[in-house]
Amino acid sequence: MIVDKTMWGVSMGKLKRLISMMAITLCASACFAKQLCFQIVQHDTAADAVTEKSYVVEDEVLNSFFDYGYIVTNADAAMSDSDDRTSRFFKDGLLEAFNGYSDYFIQINLYYERPEDSTSPVSDLKTIDFTLANTMTGTTLAKKKFANIKDTNKKDDLKKISSSLVAEIHKALIANKA
Repeated sequence: MIVDKTMWGVSMGKLKRLISMMAITLCASACFAKQLCFQIVQHDTAADAVTEKSYVVEDEVLNSFFDYGYIVTNADAAMSDSDDRTSRFFKDGLLEAFNGYSDYFIQINLYYERPEDSTSPVSDLKTIDFTLANTMTGTTLAKKKFANIKDTNKKDDLKKISSSLVAEIHKALIANKA
């Protein structure tokens, strides 16, 4: 008995390769994720450099966006003492995000204050704002400010604050079909 190893004129080896390529293509198209780039800008007159508290926020933002399924990169955290400098950081970060093939750029501003009656050299986080922009068009998609933050100088509190911030940014991304 002779077994015909062809199906519709295609050998079984070619048919397996064709099916494999179709499956890989289907999986690859379903695995596409949006890419974000963000930057932390610290506003703190009492500090000479970016503080550990800002790096905790940066780390939590990075991890939270990754958990949401985004490809995440970040520009270097920076210190700002004026609106002009913050604006310059935004423009530079937007360009860096565009050149890095990110879909969106997010600038997160952390505003610290040290109470006058405090003997501690550490400032408290009082206000956070963010600006979300599309890197292809340069347009601002969302801006939001969070004031009167209850910072107790504990790492867990900063993580909770950061998680809430990321949830709000994620809502803005979803609203803009990201």
